[in-house]
Amino acid sequence: MLKFNVLTLFPEMFNGFKEESIIKRAIDDKKIKIDITNLRDYSSLKHNQVDDTPYGGGSGMVLMCDPVFKAVDDLKKKNTKIIMMTPQGETFNQKKAEELSKEKEILIICGHYEGFDERIRSIVDEEISIGDYVLTGGELPSMVLMDSVSRLVDGVIDEGSRTNDSFSEDLLDYPTFTKPREYRGMKVPEVLLSGDHKKIDKWRKEEAIKKTREKRPDLIKPVFRKEIGDYAIYDYQGVSKAKDIKLDGAYEFNPKRRELFTVNKVLLLDPKFIKKIAKKSLEKKLKALFDQIDIVLNDESDDEAGSFVLGEIDRIQSLIISYYSKYLEDEYLALLLFKLDALKSEVAMKEMKKIDVVNYDKNRRRR
Repeated sequence: MLKFNVLTLFPEMFNGFKEESIIKRAIDDKKIKIDITNLRDYSSLKHNQVDDTPYGGGSGMVLMCDPVFKAVDDLKKKNTKIIMMTPQGETFNQKKAEELSKEKEILIICGHYEGFDERIRSIVDEEISIGDYVLTGGELPSMVLMDSVSRLVDGVIDEGSRTNDSFSEDLLDYPTFTKPREYRGMKVPEVLLSGDHKKIDKWRKEEAIKKTREKRPDLIKPVFRKEIGDYAIYDYQGVSKAKDIKLDGAYEFNPKRRELFTVNKVLLLDPKFIKKIAKKSLEKKLKALFDQIDIVLNDESDDEAGSFVLGEIDRIQSLIISYYSKYLEDEYLALLLFKLDALKSEVAMKEMKKIDVVNYDKNRRRR
């Protein structure tokens, strides 16, 4: 059983929280225990005062050391973890919830007013925030923490529900549907009606990845990175296998320096990155071709280069039409093809002049 002890100035705020839904059932089943302690019970001042004005001046009131230290001394046991709810703390997430669900006893200190006397932090094991915003006190954040942690305690909810939680694998949850099959023109996906659990699991995994990419791409973090030569190989949690990724429209190339690693083929999936890489690849080929054309048009010494360059122009034009047209804009490629046609005509004319000169020389010799 996991026990929570909440130190607060407003114990009544927790009445509804403890008496509803899964939390109430978990308490009744003795899976968790929630004790609410009034901080004012540990005040030694008149009217149970627990706050005072800050040294150095300023607005608001600050929680004093004495009542908090006394309460912690009284409530803390050997294995008690002490948590302070504060905007300065580590941002709460699913991983932290899973970690805290393994504790035996957690004492939560709820702040209020302007904040805590800084010395209170010396008796705290951990400071936690539920987000980058400020509330009137730590009561609501403490409920968020207890709700999230409690549902992960063994036996509180069904194991399957926990496994499929959003954020459990750094992914959002997959879409879910119930009756009716069609509502206002919106239909339940056919795969969910198929009864084929292998296909359903595959669809749910793909949809969870898709939803995470669209709504929370920040959650998809690389869990493995290896630098090999000019390449960095990433393995993303949840999308590390090719079967989990739609490969339609992928840009394929063979990496160089394959003696260093076993990757023989690379598939790029992001459209913007594909466009960038495809354009860079094409422009590299074009630069080499333009250099060759420049030599043909300005160097009279190489009689064989012209025919070679004409063949290269045809090859690049064919490559643009059959390959690069899948990844780059039509207007950009049309301009390139027009330019290549013009250059091909210029090279061809240069070759014709060479032939005419050769024929003229031959005729003169015969005379």
